[in-house]
Amino acid sequence: MESSWIPGSYRPIVLICIGLWGWGLNLLLLYRHNIDPSYLLQIQSSSSNDKRVYQPIFFLATILTVIVLFNLWVYLNFVQFEDASWLPLLAYLSSLVLLLWPGKEFYRKERTRFIRLVRRIGSFNLFANVYFADIIFADLLTSFSNVLGDMFLTGCIILPGKSNQAYMALESDTQNAYYRDIMVPLIISLPYFIRLRQCISEYIESRGETRRHLFNALKYASAFPVIILSAVQKKASIYITETGSIPTTWWIDESNLFRLWMIAVFVNSLYSFWWDISMDWNLIQVTYEMPTTKHAEDHHPYHGQHHLQQHLTPMVRFRRNLHFSMTPVYFLAMMADFILRITWSLKLSSHVYIKRIEGSVFLVELLEVVRRWIWVIFRMESEWIKRANLPTTSSSTTTAISSTTTSPTLSHNISPSQQLSSLINGDIRMNLLDRPKHTLLTPIHEEEDPLSH
Repeated sequence: MESSWIPGSYRPIVLICIGLWGWGLNLLLLYRHNIDPSYLLQIQSSSSNDKRVYQPIFFLATILTVIVLFNLWVYLNFVQFEDASWLPLLAYLSSLVLLLWPGKEFYRKERTRFIRLVRRIGSFNLFANVYFADIIFADLLTSFSNVLGDMFLTGCIILPGKSNQAYMALESDTQNAYYRDIMVPLIISLPYFIRLRQCISEYIESRGETRRHLFNALKYASAFPVIILSAVQKKASIYITETGSIPTTWWIDESNLFRLWMIAVFVNSLYSFWWDISMDWNLIQVTYEMPTTKHAEDHHPYHGQHHLQQHLTPMVRFRRNLHFSMTPVYFLAMMADFILRITWSLKLSSHVYIKRIEGSVFLVELLEVVRRWIWVIFRMESEWIKRANLPTTSSSTTTAISSTTTSPTLSHNISPSQQLSSLINGDIRMNLLDRPKHTLLTPIHEEEDPLSH
């Protein structure tokens, strides 16, 4: 039984602790491999020379982990499975107090920055600036979407003071399941709505010139049919378990429901995997070989590009400019991303087999958190490479950022023809498909902390 390992009411807070440790580990690994997360995320460190932004994360993760583990230990040793208890509620309240603590202790500046970030991504303003840090955090939330749904169910149990046994019944009972069948899918969809809004805002910011954001929005929109059909399929499974069939009033039978769900999962999983490796990580590129004829070489490097592209040969190739020295790591990351995305999809159809495995729900949600750790590393590496290839500019925005942060550096002393070749071969392809130049390095303005003086 699931409860014999980690009680359902503790599952969300434990995964949040693990996710916090994973985020700190991401920042540490990037720092150790000469990638500056504070520059990419536009974080103003307490010390201008200290780029170890992972230290506050590890400190807060340690405090939260100690609180949660102690609370869980007391629950497992002194509370029976069928007994009602307020202990899980204390674990969640403790984490909230840690986040909102008014004193200067516990890295107030970092906690305040996080609260502002949550406010920004929760905005419905389609014309608001979308920062890279906001995109990373919103993508992290999509991996915690099921955790958010579990947290809502946990609130439905621990706030009235019910037992963990009631939590299990809420997941499998056909009666009084309004929250499970309607509210939980809505909450699971919330991170995808956030990313969808961000993609639309980025498209508006580009003045309709960057269609990449529309295709990205389509990727997040493709998750909604999966979530809806998964909820319907779970309810159908409960009906079949209790009565042997789904209600005759349903407009679709079990077989067609499963086929429709499989189509939605297939489209979303493959689209998301392709986007991970091709767009977010920029590893797989469709490039074009330059013609080698004398006629092609006589062209001016910045004129007649449309005519040149008519004679170019398309090729699929691996990104040439890699930051990490061990190339096999990139292939292992792509394999892991594909396998773990399949596993995440399996979770959605797990009502048939995987429920028989003890701790399966927690395990699969944990695997998705691990996949997101991998994704963050290579998403940040890709952003580092892209900004290293940004054309030299004298704009005031870029100058302001450069004066306060250390940006990646690559040589720009190349000829115009080499620049065109690099452009066509895809080396700086994502620079032209990403955010507009005038807002790419727009600083995040932070309010002054009154307690810092």
